[in-house]
Amino acid sequence: METVYLNGTFLPSAEALISPNDRGFLFADGVYEVMRWYEKGFLAAQLHQNRLKRSLHEIRLYSAEADKFLSIAGELISRNNLEGQQALVYIQITRGTAPRTHQFPLPPVTPTCYAFARAINPEQNESILGVNVGLVNDIRWSRCDIKSIALLPNILAYQEAVEKGFHENLFVRNGVITEATHSNIFYVRNGKVLTHPESVYILSGITRKLVIDLCCKLNIPVEERAISSDELPYVEEAFLTSTSAEVLPVTHLEGVPIGSGLAGPVTSQLQIAFREMVEREIQTV
Repeated sequence: METVYLNGTFLPSAEALISPNDRGFLFADGVYEVMRWYEKGFLAAQLHQNRLKRSLHEIRLYSAEADKFLSIAGELISRNNLEGQQALVYIQITRGTAPRTHQFPLPPVTPTCYAFARAINPEQNESILGVNVGLVNDIRWSRCDIKSIALLPNILAYQEAVEKGFHENLFVRNGVITEATHSNIFYVRNGKVLTHPESVYILSGITRKLVIDLCCKLNIPVEERAISSDELPYVEEAFLTSTSAEVLPVTHLEGVPIGSGLAGPVTSQLQIAFREMVEREIQTV
């Protein structure tokens, strides 16, 4: 049976009970983080922990559990016998359980912390052949930089993509592409890699940061610049980045080929470089 973590205790998932008065359930008043296990270690573990703590800071919530994230994650891998496999560790921290009222509980209550680890089987064909994405209006709030558990707009946009046969949808806000429903988006034009700059309109992805660093090391020019949906027909390559998908080629936009309709040379170079980086830099906890 799956072992999870809840408020200081490791226990079977069937025994993990959370009050219906938890503010995460009532208001989506909380944040989350996801980190990837690569058979023998985590990648960019400290960056993930730092982002979790930043998200908590931005919603004015302090949790000592955030300081324990890396040790909790390692213990979940061990207790679920995930060594030697690939897995994701998810952690969610909410403002805790209190009578329903919009203001913060006064006096403050103990935050709720829940975490689990599950094996994944990355889709190899997609990483080679690429994926087809669509466009959708960005109806999200203006603090997308916070990794909030309030993901209803993302869910609706992703469901629309699934129903249309797309891998994901790209969000368009005032004519500008921000990011995808659960990934960051990059483009290649005239040999230069382009991506939306860090702002309140995108999540600052850990894989996004790692890919930008790789570009610098490989002498691939990078410009953090928002591009409009009108520019899409002129890009030569595109790819998504995320903790689960790493570097994923985008070869079609609503069925229309991007560039050659195949994974481009810059994307392929970054895929190889990313895998080499994983082998070098994964760290045990």
